[in-house]
Amino acid sequence: MNQILSTSVPQGNKGKDKKRKRSGGGAPAQIQSVVKFFAICLLFFGFFLIGTGSYAIYQDSTSEAKIEVKPNITLELESEDTILLKVVSEKDISEISYNWEGQEETTIDGDAKKYIEQKIYIPGGTNKLTVKATDVDGGVTEYSQSYTLESKIQIEALENGNVKISYEGDEQISYMTYRWDEEDETTVNINNTVIEQEIEVRRGTHTLTVVVVDVNNKTETKVQEIQGVAKPKIDISMNADYTAYVIKVTDDVGLSEVIVTLNEDENERFGEKLTGKEFQFEIPLQSGSDNKMDVVVTNTDGLSENAKVMFHKD
Repeated sequence: MNQILSTSVPQGNKGKDKKRKRSGGGAPAQIQSVVKFFAICLLFFGFFLIGTGSYAIYQDSTSEAKIEVKPNITLELESEDTILLKVVSEKDISEISYNWEGQEETTIDGDAKKYIEQKIYIPGGTNKLTVKATDVDGGVTEYSQSYTLESKIQIEALENGNVKISYEGDEQISYMTYRWDEEDETTVNINNTVIEQEIEVRRGTHTLTVVVVDVNNKTETKVQEIQGVAKPKIDISMNADYTAYVIKVTDDVGLSEVIVTLNEDENERFGEKLTGKEFQFEIPLQSGSDNKMDVVVTNTDGLSENAKVMFHKD
C-alpha cells in the first residue's frame, strides 16, 4: 500500500504539465502565420513592380512611336551669289517651295525622291530666303535665312528729274521690272547684257524696287528710297479766233519763274516771277510772221521745262 501511494502522481501536477505542453506547442504555428503573411505581401509587391515597369516601357514605346520624322533642310553658300539647297527625308518628298521675301514662290516637284538639290541665286541687297519641304505624309519643315549681296544695279537721279537704271550682267538679260512703293510693277524687255533705262520719277519720297532677270533665271534686286522731284508742265494752245498763243504752266509743288523769247530775238525776251502751282497768260500773234516762241518755266525745286512753237499768221 505504501508503494502504491509513493508512485501516484497528484492530479494538480498533471494539469500543470498539460498546460506547459499546450503552451510550448503553440509558438511554431504563430511563426508560420507571420511568414505566410509576409510572403503574400512580397508576392503582391512583385506583381506591382512588374506591372509598373511594363506600363512605363509601354509608355516609352508609345511616345517614341509618336515622334514625327520630318524632312531636313540645309542651305550651303556655294559661291558669292549662289546657294545650294539640300533636302533629305526618310519619307518620299512631295514638294519643295522657296521664295525671296517680296518675290514669287518657286515650287519643285519631289518626284517621290528622298534627296533633292537645287541651286538658288542670291539677289542683290539684304533679302530673306524661306524654304518649305513637305513629305508624302504631310510632314512639313520650314526654314528661313537672310543673305546680303552688293547689287550691281545702279540707280541714279538725273538733273532732269528722272531716274536712270544701269546694269551690266554676265549673261543676257531677259527683262527688268520696277515699281514705286506697293504699286503694280512695270516690265521692260531687255534681251541684252547691259541696261540703260531712264524712268520718270515720282514727286516726294518713294521707294523704288528694281528686279533684273537673266536667261538663266538669275534674279538680282535693288530697293532704294528716292527723293523725287519733277519738272513743271507747259501747255500751249491757240485762243478761239487764232489771234494769240495761250500758255498755261503748272507744277505739283510750286512755280518759280517763266521766261518767254519771241522770234529768237534776245530783245524780245521777258520774264516774270511766279508763285502758286498754276499760271496762264497770252501772247498776241503778229500777222505776216512765223510767230516763233520759246517758253522756259522753272519750279521751286529748281527744275525747268522748255517748249518751242511756231505759227504763221497771214
